[in-house]
Amino acid sequence: MKPLVYDHYYPFDELTAALKLLAAKYPEIACLSDVGISPEGRALWLLTITDYSTGAPEDKPAYYIDGNFHAGEVTGSMVALYTAEALLSRSKETAIARLLQEVTFYIIPRVSPDGAEVYLTTPAGLRSVPRAYPEPEHQPGLVAEDMDGDGQILLMRVKSPYGDWKVSALDPRLMERRRPDEWDGEFYRVYQEGRLEQPEALQGDPQPAPTLWGMDLNRNFPCSWDVEAKQAGAGVYPLSEPETKAVADFILSHPNIGYVSTLHTTGGALLRLPGIKPEKQAPKLDIEIFKAIGSMAAEETGYFSINVFNEFFADPALVLSGAFDDWLYCNRGIPAHTIELWDLANRSGITDIYPRKEKSEAELLQDNLKILQWNDRMLQGKGFVNWKTYQHPQLGEVEIGGFLTKTFLQNCPPEFLAAECSKVCNFLIRNAKTLPKLWLESFACTAIDTNTWRVEIKVGNIGYLPTHLTEEALQLKTAKEVIAEFKGAEVADHLPAKRKLGHLAGRAGRSGRFMDGGFRGRADADCSKKVTWLIHGKEGDTCQIQVSCPTAGVLCHEWRLQK
Repeated sequence: MKPLVYDHYYPFDELTAALKLLAAKYPEIACLSDVGISPEGRALWLLTITDYSTGAPEDKPAYYIDGNFHAGEVTGSMVALYTAEALLSRSKETAIARLLQEVTFYIIPRVSPDGAEVYLTTPAGLRSVPRAYPEPEHQPGLVAEDMDGDGQILLMRVKSPYGDWKVSALDPRLMERRRPDEWDGEFYRVYQEGRLEQPEALQGDPQPAPTLWGMDLNRNFPCSWDVEAKQAGAGVYPLSEPETKAVADFILSHPNIGYVSTLHTTGGALLRLPGIKPEKQAPKLDIEIFKAIGSMAAEETGYFSINVFNEFFADPALVLSGAFDDWLYCNRGIPAHTIELWDLANRSGITDIYPRKEKSEAELLQDNLKILQWNDRMLQGKGFVNWKTYQHPQLGEVEIGGFLTKTFLQNCPPEFLAAECSKVCNFLIRNAKTLPKLWLESFACTAIDTNTWRVEIKVGNIGYLPTHLTEEALQLKTAKEVIAEFKGAEVADHLPAKRKLGHLAGRAGRSGRFMDGGFRGRADADCSKKVTWLIHGKEGDTCQIQVSCPTAGVLCHEWRLQK
């Protein structure tokens, strides 16, 4: 099989063929299945990647990746596919081979296959899925449509004495705000390219019609979920959509998932949780974990690491309800982040990106000028369609033009796609190495008399994350304890063969640090624990100890009783 090519965005059939080829070429470490079927009959593909010779996928800590929750954010599905291919094609490399021996990857490249298909095969844009919501049909107003047949939905500017905009003196392709005292000149109203629906119902100038496809899958999860009137795109109730329910059911049925990375566009940022409350209100250990992993992302990608609540939104009163990553962390205790792929603003030299703030019209114009200049430098101007006259059947003479949305603003240009995928893939692989990892520190089996033996083990977690993953999980009581079980002989003491060991700390949160030439530290949570059994057996009997935790895997030790 030739390596896949990352110079365009794959429609569903091509994505399906690529996933099937990967699974067929690497059957010993890859299995293709689905977590559900979309309303239009497309599979929500799941690629499970691990070394099956070292254990079943569910017996290892798992790293989960998804893309394309939002239909137009197709860079996410390509990064997910690229990461899957990288893991498989490099599976003979020592580092990757070891990782796959100990970790499972669950990869769902496209959560919204119906929506992405519309986005990739028609000029239309949409948030998540091509299903009418919240209204069953178009409402009065300007409906987005490719009027001039060039395959893009851009902007329309219409000359009007009521116009708020004028051609910019900085570059005639840009528009700038008409000043409050400007009477004379040529002014424009600016709209999205489209047609008027029920124009007889409109009063005055055209207004944008509410979108027909208003569902937002990333507002449909049961974490601070709110009704449509308060949170656009929320759905009629949490997990009302087949796509979100399929993803939630998969998460809930796989307690070995220890970290989630959900891939979106755009902004060039790893969004740290929590998103529904200030960062300072979250447990200290969790914030330390999120910041450390965010720093890894910044090293590999050049992206910003920012908190959703405090830094991603310009309006501090804006809190999104029903988000997938918030549900994972705030309801399930699973560490997660959203990655906003494609850093156009940063590449263009815009410096004051995060924390987001309200910018003046002059600042916004300068930002747009930098983006336009980057487009001219790096893409020979291909990211912008120059204004051209068009005779609109309802509005008369208009001009159509503007930045390309699909392959410039919302997703990276195809020329940059492979590099974007590569750098994010490098981070995702590093992130997977932070999962909890059980380790048998010591083992002893000592004969006390002819048929009585004392067995003692010390088991630890040498991973970065604790076995309970987050402090939030402890508070929610969703964290599963480490279990140690003795098998193969009669347990002689009053304690059971199966013991709960509680939770094992990871390397995250260790308090020691070098300061002022010395080292300062204090007591940390236990990362290892001892277990002892008194057993009855005869020499030569086979015994086994199994230590397990859904988020840290299964550790087995087998031996024969011998004096």
